[in-house]
Amino acid sequence: MSAGPRRRLLRLLLATLIVLGCVYLLSREGDNLASAVRRLSVGRMALSAVAAIAGTVCIELLWFALLTGLGVRAGRRDAAEVFFVSQLGKYIPGSVWPVLAQVQLGVRWGAPRRVMLGANILLLVVVTTTGILVGGVLLPWSSPDGLRRYWWLLAMLPPLLVLLHPRAVMATINRLLEWAGRERLDARVSRSGMARALLWGVVAWILLGSHLLILMTAYGPIGPVEAVAAVGGMGLAWAAGLAFIPAPAGAGVREAVLVLTLGPFVGAAAALAVALASRVLLLIADVALAGISVGLRRLFGVRAV
Repeated sequence: MSAGPRRRLLRLLLATLIVLGCVYLLSREGDNLASAVRRLSVGRMALSAVAAIAGTVCIELLWFALLTGLGVRAGRRDAAEVFFVSQLGKYIPGSVWPVLAQVQLGVRWGAPRRVMLGANILLLVVVTTTGILVGGVLLPWSSPDGLRRYWWLLAMLPPLLVLLHPRAVMATINRLLEWAGRERLDARVSRSGMARALLWGVVAWILLGSHLLILMTAYGPIGPVEAVAAVGGMGLAWAAGLAFIPAPAGAGVREAVLVLTLGPFVGAAAALAVALASRVLLLIADVALAGISVGLRRLFGVRAV
């Protein structure tokens, strides 16, 4: 079998696995979604979904900033389609499928596989690090006993800030690639690309925290303290989910962290309900963005944002 048919077969297999994974997760979360709608209301769920979609778009913009910062000449709309479609692979256990898909799809831009791999490693590093940074900056001050509970996050801030320097992060990635027996990445992300990525990361956590905060309004009044906990909790929860590779899209891990961070404000039961509703809405956001990007291209022959 030549390279062309093998590549098409691989894409078909990956697409099938993605569809099956999404169908399984949606069916599994059906009861949680129904109960969440009854408790949280359709209007609140819809508004939260808008914030979830906006936050997801910011993460794509973060990836695009890193991609262009590495010198990859990708069209804005084309890159958005590649990202949203490949991101559905995170719902397959292992969490490495989006990386493999983007490495393959990057061929259309003439980007070397190792550069696409570097962009994806950078994405994971920046998303995880900014998530921990946001949690570290906000959570210690989110409640009277916050500093006692989250002091260890403050201790992590200095090394994380150093890691986000373009030279430091690329040196770390090259060391990891050498340790794994892979070729070093012959590229360096520009300072402007890293700066834009960090900015989009912070905006993403604010929007995704707002997505949680909207859901929390069903359980009582909210204020600045709850907003701080929601934004910091989402950043930390997402980072923890990414760090636990075997779980598809951080399933279970993200919810556990959110219960711990939001529980003191709305109660453990309400925090779990918010976390489960968030899981469903973020899944719907991923599927919707991927479907829109592919559907518009097929219907109108253009690359979708």
